[in-house]
Amino acid sequence: MFKEYGELSTKLYEVTKPVGHSLNGDMEYYLEKVKNRQGSVLEAGVGTGRMLIPLLKEGIAIDGVDISPEMLTQCKTNMQKYQVNTNLFNQDLIQLDLKQKYSTIIMPSGSFCLLSRNQIDTFLQRIYHHLEEDGLFIFDTLLPIGFQTGDMEISNYPITEDSGVLFTSISKGIDWLEQKISYIHKYELLHKGAVKKTEISHFILYWYGLKELEGLLKHIGFSSIDYDIGYGQENDPSLITFSASKEHN
Repeated sequence: MFKEYGELSTKLYEVTKPVGHSLNGDMEYYLEKVKNRQGSVLEAGVGTGRMLIPLLKEGIAIDGVDISPEMLTQCKTNMQKYQVNTNLFNQDLIQLDLKQKYSTIIMPSGSFCLLSRNQIDTFLQRIYHHLEEDGLFIFDTLLPIGFQTGDMEISNYPITEDSGVLFTSISKGIDWLEQKISYIHKYELLHKGAVKKTEISHFILYWYGLKELEGLLKHIGFSSIDYDIGYGQENDPSLITFSASKEHN
């Protein structure tokens, strides 16, 4: 019924989240976190390469994984444009199964919150399995501060002189018991005033309390758990970045 991260969503990402674009300082934050770590890095939820490609340009050995083939196709195109190359994997993170293990796994931009709460334990197990001893998992989480049911946003993003994407976002609801908020996102590809294609997404974000998430991480085996608010600037209380280690036994 719904299409998540399809062709039109990918086109919109290319306009709103292009390669190298820093979201509230996340590019600088994650570069600082990984630049002095030994070993290779995996970006979970790599998308179109917004962060992956700049990190590659900085000499970071980093691979990417994403569930969306459309996003990965655009990521490959972007890598060719910026003359970099690395491994990209089309996998569901809940079933992550790669041959390689990594020193660091990163998950920026709140992608962690897209995972269903009833699957988060399985996901964390897969991440833990894919970390080397003394490996580090760094990821963003979001809190629903300021969410208002029924809010509507309509935006138009030109792609060429004659075409663009009309994006409509409606705040559908908040579920305090399940700790999730939901939106209906509609993407319409316009060409000379006519709608050529439409995609509709049921966009759901899940949130966690600090102690709750710390407990989930410890249950899997993570230790040395820490977090920063607003990428260390503490100017955005809705954005929390956790780091958790798989310490050597």
